Amino acid sequence: MTDRWLIAHKVRGEAAFDVATQIECAECATWQNRDQFTYCSECNDLKYWWIIPTSGHRAYPWWSMEFYDIFTEHEFKDYGGCHCKSIQQSAGDMPDDLPDHYTTRAEPKAPKRNLLAEIGLAKPAGMVGTLKRRI
Repeated sequence: MTDRWLIAHKVRGEAAFDVATQIECAECATWQNRDQFTYCSECNDLKYWWIIPTSGHRAYPWWSMEFYDIFTEHEFKDYGGCHCKSIQQSAGDMPDDLPDHYTTRAEPKAPKRNLLAEIGLAKPAGMVGTLKRRI
């Protein structure tokens, strides 16, 4: 699968167009007997992932079109030789729940956990100061 595609995906919270290629899903490829599994959640059962070749990162597009189709499905005369407006219209609006290509610092992070408190080794709440030990 080395064909190039134009995709619309989410990058740092914004809609963006990018060049992508499809590669075989690594999870599906490791299954010995594909018939015994009903659904691959890693690739949404597509059997492939979208990869941005210039960065090597995985993308999650909501719209895609093979490059060859860009020039065959749209007529030049309708758009004055430019397909930009036509492609934006066919891609539509970005879904809100789409995973991001890059995570941003503004996204909420998981709260910090106090492992010592969780396993019962944290300093008791009423204890003040530190213990000085002789060695």
